[in-house]
Amino acid sequence: MPKQSENGNLSLRAWMLLQRTGELLFRCEDGVVGEFGLTTEQYRTLVAIKCLDDPVRPTDVGRWVDHKVNTVSMIVDRMVKAGLIERIRDLPDRREVRLVITRKGELALKPAIPAAWRLVEELMSSLPYEDRRSVIGLLETLTDRALQHLNPAADIGETVTHETNQVSRLMKLMGKHTKA
Repeated sequence: MPKQSENGNLSLRAWMLLQRTGELLFRCEDGVVGEFGLTTEQYRTLVAIKCLDDPVRPTDVGRWVDHKVNTVSMIVDRMVKAGLIERIRDLPDRREVRLVITRKGELALKPAIPAAWRLVEELMSSLPYEDRRSVIGLLETLTDRALQHLNPAADIGETVTHETNQVSRLMKLMGKHTKA
């Protein structure tokens, strides 16, 4: 049985590595999509709009990218100003808007998708298949625990279903843009 201090050190080291890895992956993605005039946040927002069913509202994007609506609103404001997306007020509730990718957004996104996919494959190829499966299992366990911490009443099954659907839609999008 490990001593309390060893267990604490191990937990802290794992925590720090998870945070550092997440930040490094974000920076890698930012560098790759930056070559096409996008930030990672813009890229992820465009991908969300592409993968979600119409009408796509800012709340839908927020759920996809796991951001609060006010954060998505700020990102959308900058993207509208940059000409990457448009807000259209044609929903029955005139207070709601749907988000649509502009031609400029499409032109930036089209080459960014295969470049981002190559990054994923390059970085993940450093782990053998079984290790990737293990990482997924471990990260799913941590994600579930974090969700329970944030919202003890949350339906983890609903979250898992949402994430499964997200991965499926994302794979379809990647497949369309990465075929030789």
